[in-house]
Amino acid sequence: MSSWLRGAAILLMTLALAGCGGTAPEQPAASADGAFPVSVQTKFGTTTINRRPVRVVAMTWADADFALSLGVVPVGIGRANYAPTELQPWAAERFAGEKPVVFDSRDGAPVERVASLRPDIILATKDFRLDDGYAQLSRVAPVVGYLNGPNNDTWQHSLRAVATALGKADEGKRVVDDTEGWMAAQKAAHPELADKTFAYVIAADSSALNTVNSTDDVSAGILTALGLRLSPTVLGLPTGSIPGRAPVSGENLGVVDADVLIGAGTQPGLAGLERHPVFVALPSVRRGAFVPIDNQVANALAYPTPLSLRWALPRLIPHLSDAANR
Repeated sequence: MSSWLRGAAILLMTLALAGCGGTAPEQPAASADGAFPVSVQTKFGTTTINRRPVRVVAMTWADADFALSLGVVPVGIGRANYAPTELQPWAAERFAGEKPVVFDSRDGAPVERVASLRPDIILATKDFRLDDGYAQLSRVAPVVGYLNGPNNDTWQHSLRAVATALGKADEGKRVVDDTEGWMAAQKAAHPELADKTFAYVIAADSSALNTVNSTDDVSAGILTALGLRLSPTVLGLPTGSIPGRAPVSGENLGVVDADVLIGAGTQPGLAGLERHPVFVALPSVRRGAFVPIDNQVANALAYPTPLSLRWALPRLIPHLSDAANR
């Protein structure tokens, strides 16, 4: 498989898996900052950390974001696919010359590579392969995983779990409160988005189209927090093989018309979508209310963190605002 095809497949899988919604999980057990041992409840049982971790390994870029937002710089990070470099752009500046070891975890947990970093703790709240790698990784160091499933916990829960494990529970609460307050300020600053309908189409190619059809979708939740609401016409579509996604044929693209139409996917997929005669004829497209987003913004919405949201939303909101005003 060519590198482009492999990359396209991973992007589509990433956006597909991101459709899992965030439920309201239990709050991680917190203790006073700096007091150990601490415990975090995960799907795999209770993870106990006996002393403050110094060497932190993050299995995903989102887990690295959580640590960085707390002022903790990981020594190792799973590679961020589709980033301009191996790190997400919003995280790269946080390392200030202390670039971590970056490893590839797309084909499974690189246990030996992780072990060579001598971690005190392994963060894996967003690791889609943790079911297979947990047993081996937990023999290397305590693992902070997910409670309900990968990307099924809210970003707030995941951040609090990481903060507890790092002995920064109070700091974690502050970061959550600050980020939620900032999000509320973005909504208040853009009343033009209030109650405008949106649809979100993901294009693998011109013949493989899906649209978000659930308010439980993570990206839909972020967009809803800005004041938009998911179009009733897509809410009624039958879910396909991917939770929170409905397949849409080219001839039926009329169902995705909304006040604001958002598109993500591969470059060929989006290009094919924008050439499709039914798509071109949509009222939202004709009046200029279609907002295509790049891979970084799509991933920032799909796997939100305090860092990714503050990077992506200032880039996205002006386009949403323009579309809503058309």
